[in-house]
Amino acid sequence: MPSKAADEREDDKNKNLTLRLPEEYHRQLVSQAVRRGLTLNALLVGLVHRHLLESGYAPDVIKSLSGRLFEITITPLSDRYGDYFCCRFDVYENHPLYKKRRAHYLIGVSYSLAGKESDPYGLVKDVGLALLNFYNRRGLELDQLAWQSGPHDPPSPSPSLTDNWRYIGSSTTRNVGEFLIALGRNHWKDELLASTGQSQDIRCSLRTDADLYG
Repeated sequence: MPSKAADEREDDKNKNLTLRLPEEYHRQLVSQAVRRGLTLNALLVGLVHRHLLESGYAPDVIKSLSGRLFEITITPLSDRYGDYFCCRFDVYENHPLYKKRRAHYLIGVSYSLAGKESDPYGLVKDVGLALLNFYNRRGLELDQLAWQSGPHDPPSPSPSLTDNWRYIGSSTTRNVGEFLIALGRNHWKDELLASTGQSQDIRCSLRTDADLYG
């Protein structure tokens, strides 16, 4: 059973709000909550959360040109692989009816580019998000990306799914600052990129179409 102190810490993270709604709005919201098996409060929190995401409130959220909303969860891989630092980028589609992970990518930055940084994994996060935003601006769906391996790239840390690996090294750019500027200005072309036209989780049989809505 949670301790009283834990309950108090959780309460400190939330604020009460009195909301006056037209009767018809209240009726419709209650009906939606019942259909989804939620409390009215949980439904309202979800609606506000999605509005904030679509408004650009969260830095790790990207809205595609087709209107799909992707949340990106980033996990540093603490072991240094060869000569690079690596993070995992999990791509979730946030939808009013579901939230499912649709893809995960591994992005590495070479030690020669990131080794002098006080927070090299923070640098990999910045590079990865800049890359995903770059692809998104080109109209590519973020759950449908894949990459070929470059001739000088080290092997993927995930041998079971090798086409989700993007390595940024000296053959890509001379320094990370220039690379981020080029991405921001759309002055870069990824010769290794392949847009598959199918979500990674479906393409790799990690999930079925029917499971998406389950």
